[in-house]
Amino acid sequence: MAAGTSIVRCSKCKKALFYLDNSYKMACKIKCIECGSSKKTKKKKKKVKVTAAGNFALTKGGIRKDVHPTYYFRSATEANFARILQYLKATWTFEERVFTFDGYKNKPHMYIMDFEVKGRKKLPDGIEQGFIEVKGFMTPQSRSKLRRLKKHYPDEFAKTTVIVYNKYKKKDIEFCKKLGYKVLLYDVLTKKYKPLIPNWEG
Repeated sequence: MAAGTSIVRCSKCKKALFYLDNSYKMACKIKCIECGSSKKTKKKKKKVKVTAAGNFALTKGGIRKDVHPTYYFRSATEANFARILQYLKATWTFEERVFTFDGYKNKPHMYIMDFEVKGRKKLPDGIEQGFIEVKGFMTPQSRSKLRRLKKHYPDEFAKTTVIVYNKYKKKDIEFCKKLGYKVLLYDVLTKKYKPLIPNWEG
């Protein structure tokens, strides 16, 4: 090292970088290439757009033996409502009634109703005799089914109730009510029946 000079080192790893005349003063700290490029950058989380297909992928389909030995429920919501009917000792069937829509080029061409509640027993909480459709996720095709059911099966439409979430499904609730469907709120049913029914999901 020449007289009158000093070593300038990396402020992080202290590696010698170069010599500098003592008449110059460093105005700032510097880093070597390795230390300067090792800065961790936060990766931005990509926002995932949730589609209807993605929503259905999150549902839990399967047979619930505590409810029925053969009925295949496509979601926990359907299974829980079946548990409510079971708890109330109602007479009911699942996916037995099929409505067909003829003369349309586009789907849907049929509508398989979720529940049919039978018998003369009066049930609480707005659960009525007739058809009950559970709508956890309202897709465009779901809306078409409800419109076509009203148009082609007015008697059955009058006896149909739609179960909708009320936390974040205000548009779905408004849509059903505008068509004239009776609406039950799943969150309200959950609040009442979850503490009473074993094996409740969610």
